[in-house]
Amino acid sequence: MFSDEDNVIDIRDKRDPNSDIQDRLNFIEEPLPPDAKRCLHSKTIVNEYDRTLICRLCGATLDPFDYLLSIAKNETRLDWNLRTIRSEIRDHREGLEKLNREEQNTRGRIKNALFKLADVNQALLDAGEALIKVKGYHGLSR
Repeated sequence: MFSDEDNVIDIRDKRDPNSDIQDRLNFIEEPLPPDAKRCLHSKTIVNEYDRTLICRLCGATLDPFDYLLSIAKNETRLDWNLRTIRSEIRDHREGLEKLNREEQNTRGRIKNALFKLADVNQALLDAGEALIKVKGYHGLSR
């Protein structure tokens, strides 16, 4: 009593624990060879008569809708990046304004501290002169 399952050989790679996932996929993208170069189709020829779009670099005929869609996606990405950068610039400007205010406040505190220090030094000089007058010292004795 043999069944057909006894004759089936599992050819999946047993070292890969996820090899069964590949069996369930309907579409599998074939990886590019390591030396393959992918054309970005950045330069095109638009033929109005034949209504075709051809890459000038690789010669491939392009689907116009797909090409316009890729341009639209790039512009949407650029718009998003521009909005993000403008937001970062605004945040940095606000931070710079705060730092400038802090710098002005610090300069003011330093100026006030210097005035107070000058007042304390003058008070020390006055006290020293008053001490000399009271004690009668005109110099240090040895």
